[in-house]
Amino acid sequence: MAATQKDPITIHSEDGSVYQGHVNEHGEKHGQGTLKTEIYITGVVGNDNSHLMKWTEFSGNWVNGVMHGYGIMRKMSGNGVTQVVHHGMWDNGVPIKF
Repeated sequence: MAATQKDPITIHSEDGSVYQGHVNEHGEKHGQGTLKTEIYITGVVGNDNSHLMKWTEFSGNWVNGVMHGYGIMRKMSGNGVTQVVHHGMWDNGVPIKF
């Protein structure tokens, strides 16, 4: 298993997304962190209004660059309302629904 960096860092990506949290020795998100982006993260369930999205944010646990463990995914749509997409466990980037 990859080791987690001790101090959190901030990474600004070319697509405008910002990650604040821990990374492993390969520079992958690993441990606790928050990713805020203006685009959907691959694999997150969208809906018919996804074109209205302004941002998404995932705060929680990462393992080797993938959302895994406990976390919260939020989004703000074009109408300015913030919604929780999933609050709970994630398995290899996929929300676990109970």
